[in-house]
Amino acid sequence: MGNNDSKQVRVFRRIPASDGRALATRLGLKSETDSVSEDRLRNNLSWKDLDNPIPAQIWAIVSKGHRSATFSSLLDLIDAMVFQDHTSAAQYMLHFLPEPSLVEAVKTYAYHIINIFHRHKSPASDSWQSQGVPISATTTEKLVSNHFVESLNATQGVDNEERISKWIEKDKLFYLMQKIAFCYLFHISIPEDTIPQLTSSFNLKAVPTILDLCDVLFINNSLPHDLRSEWALLFSSQIHGQSFTSMLGKLTNKGPTLIIVEDSHQHVFGGFASESWRIGPKFIGDTKCFLFKLRPISEVYTATGYNDHHMYLNVNQQTMPNGLGMGGQLQNFGLWIDADFGKGHSSPGCSTYHRMPSLSAEKDFSLEHMEVWALGPPPKEDSDDETDGKRSILDKDSGAKAILEMIDRGHHSEGLREIPDEEY
Repeated sequence: MGNNDSKQVRVFRRIPASDGRALATRLGLKSETDSVSEDRLRNNLSWKDLDNPIPAQIWAIVSKGHRSATFSSLLDLIDAMVFQDHTSAAQYMLHFLPEPSLVEAVKTYAYHIINIFHRHKSPASDSWQSQGVPISATTTEKLVSNHFVESLNATQGVDNEERISKWIEKDKLFYLMQKIAFCYLFHISIPEDTIPQLTSSFNLKAVPTILDLCDVLFINNSLPHDLRSEWALLFSSQIHGQSFTSMLGKLTNKGPTLIIVEDSHQHVFGGFASESWRIGPKFIGDTKCFLFKLRPISEVYTATGYNDHHMYLNVNQQTMPNGLGMGGQLQNFGLWIDADFGKGHSSPGCSTYHRMPSLSAEKDFSLEHMEVWALGPPPKEDSDDETDGKRSILDKDSGAKAILEMIDRGHHSEGLREIPDEEY
């Protein structure tokens, strides 16, 4: 492996035999000792259509300056970059980072990896793009400059190889994107899809979501593994209106959810709730909950374990805060959406989550747009649900109905029942 041979330890390949055989067939090869030319790789793997330097760098690595390369050397590279651990990948990655400045080299390399990653097509990625959820150049830039580069800058090592190894071990999002990019290049089956299936039937082309595909990718990578398979839009203030009452009807008893907020200064942030929201005076949730920022920077703030103030939801109380909160203390939340919908606050230094700044542009913010997303498979319906499975919170809990009526001093049962998705 180039100039790092002294550090190599021979390992058994983990690449599935079926993938190896399929690649050999695609390249017209019969054994690992067979040789392959650069032209055959470019033609048979469709690299000639890529405006990207990585295929040429791959060829330089496996050919070592010769006119051909062995199939074995190609398998070694694929195995290290996709199927072995981060230490094996780091040895090869150094060959893709020729610039004197490691940070600048990683920044350039990350753009090339993301470019290839976005070419990967799957039912999950298609489910978002068919709904008009874009891959934004702005958030790609943010992901590279404000997330990947910052996490590399925070990583130390005795040399560049150790630093890269520690970085990709810590930054699992980039590591997964790199794996998928190399799987795409070699027509290898994808070991893990980092994009969830969009199961909502709301027309997001007509009423766009706050998120783009890079945002979805970033958040999904931070969720518990059993919740990464699918997302469904439950509430959008652009669809359902600026109403705390309407939000409650879509939010409660829905299992784990994401709260996404955009303030009037275009800062985008939110929180992950690990269990169903329930109205009451006590905090619920656990240390799986976290808060995050998406714009202008991307960062996740995980639980400290210092307290259990993860999820709070209350209404119509004289001596308690009325609204939705995550983290911090009563009246001083890490994220707060007031029951008087349209305003909230985000207090810096929230003790519930690590090193958390104010998520919003200013501590007290005006809410421009808010969304709630259900995560993972839908929770099971109550055993006494009606046959159509469409009972609202008002049907299930007459006490909740009374509370919600008092919020807006009106009768809101019709507005809280499920609106057929086909209307959007």
